[in-house]
Amino acid sequence: MSDKRNDPVLETLSPADRARFLTMVKKGITRRDFMHYMMAAGATAAASGTLFTGVSDVWAATPKRGGRIVFAGDQHGPNDTLDPALFTSAVDYFRGRMYYGSLTRLTKNLGYEPELAEEVLSNDSATEWTFKIRKGVEFHDGKTLTADDVIYTMNRHMGENSISNASSLVAMVKEWKKVNDYEVKAILSSPNADLPIALGTFHFKILQEGTTDFSTAVGTGPYKVKEFKPGVRTIGERFGNYWGEGGYLDEIEHFGIGDPVARLNAFLAGDVDGMVNLQPKAIAQVEAAPGKEVWSLESSAYINIACRKDMDLSGNHDLIMAMKYLMDRKRLAKGVFKGQASIGNDHPIGPAYFDHSPDIAQRPMDPDKAKFHFDKSGVGNTSVPIVAAEVAPGAVEQCLFLQREAQKIGLNIDVQKVTTDGYWGAVWLKAPMCVVSWNMRPTANLMMTLAFKSDAAWNETYHQDPEFDKILVEVRGVTDPAKRKEMYHTLQEKIHNENGSIIPVYRNYVDAVSSKVKGLTHVPLNNFGGAESPVTMWRDDA
Repeated sequence: MSDKRNDPVLETLSPADRARFLTMVKKGITRRDFMHYMMAAGATAAASGTLFTGVSDVWAATPKRGGRIVFAGDQHGPNDTLDPALFTSAVDYFRGRMYYGSLTRLTKNLGYEPELAEEVLSNDSATEWTFKIRKGVEFHDGKTLTADDVIYTMNRHMGENSISNASSLVAMVKEWKKVNDYEVKAILSSPNADLPIALGTFHFKILQEGTTDFSTAVGTGPYKVKEFKPGVRTIGERFGNYWGEGGYLDEIEHFGIGDPVARLNAFLAGDVDGMVNLQPKAIAQVEAAPGKEVWSLESSAYINIACRKDMDLSGNHDLIMAMKYLMDRKRLAKGVFKGQASIGNDHPIGPAYFDHSPDIAQRPMDPDKAKFHFDKSGVGNTSVPIVAAEVAPGAVEQCLFLQREAQKIGLNIDVQKVTTDGYWGAVWLKAPMCVVSWNMRPTANLMMTLAFKSDAAWNETYHQDPEFDKILVEVRGVTDPAKRKEMYHTLQEKIHNENGSIIPVYRNYVDAVSSKVKGLTHVPLNNFGGAESPVTMWRDDA
């Protein structure tokens, strides 16, 4: 959304005149009457016209309170949760932003800024971080946020018995220490300059001390729970005592529609105001529809086929290499994604990351090399099952492309299509081979720690590499740019050559939204603007 509140013509006005002219436009004064008023006061016609446009733009960009929006995700199921530590899918992340706040929040440039912590400080070695907690913040039940709530929340992500899906991101924290009611310290066992960024990601939402019941959510977010039915929908209503700017709507409703055609039809018919994962072939249709817009964010999110290395067939390295050499990456990026993706290279750190290594040679489609590895694998005509659901655009098609090419060398790929409903609980991390869709993370280290470190809860290929783990931890404290570049190159190269993840493309986030929905966000880490939009969205039915 364009913000013209700093229009140079408006800046020439006194605060009183600025407010007066905004009120005129708000009440519906015509351009002609406005210019007549200004010229009578001695202004030129040109200046009066410019000022009217500026004031109109300011008013149009000023959030309005009230109204309701309905957003459709693509996945939901019985594992839907209000426990941030257990969040898994985009629907969880969006819901979490409605109801909770974090110590820090991420920006569109993948930095961070304070949120519930109004100040973040580090010692010189990045082994001790101090978070000064914002005063006067209320939970939805009226309790005031204090250090005890922060300590309780963070301790849920610590220890061998933690249930947190993101515990690996804070594994270097030895202790969370209370300084006073509004200040806490994180004491680290090793340097980590990325800690405040990690705490702005989806799982570290602040809970009230002692919370164990997640049938509802008592958070500090702009909306409070009106209804939550796992696998059905969630409805949030405005929290009147929200501490910050935002929470402009009366209600937000969010649910999943698994079928992409049904989701698109619901959006075009006006049954929902926004939809996730617009299929590339439908982009032109949305662009041509009155009052409908494409909401696209460039990213290094990716789709992949995860092969479990801890099982005989799916862990056969030569079989995995054969499939990597059969991937028609260019055709997927250009034909399937219509330019809303770039070519992947079997590692997760695409060009959107600061620490992306451009020095790893692009793996081409090479049927001869694929045949060499297939013969070496000894698989023969054994069926190789891949469970596939449309967890993101192109997720199923990458498997069908692979299946067609595999037939040419005698490799029997069995694509087993299932629905997205319940996929993350029933298939992912369980099936020997399955498709996955990964959101981008704000740093390369966070991405690889979450998905590729040997002891990570989401190490979906179950690949064990102590050397990789050692470098991943050590690089967090490296300040020499050349050394840092070399270490990140090694990490990406090891995944490229040794891991069981087949990554053919890096994809943009492409959603669709009604033109009436304003205040969109553009954080490239998830759908719907990085799941940051619940705070800032508002509705303009004018």
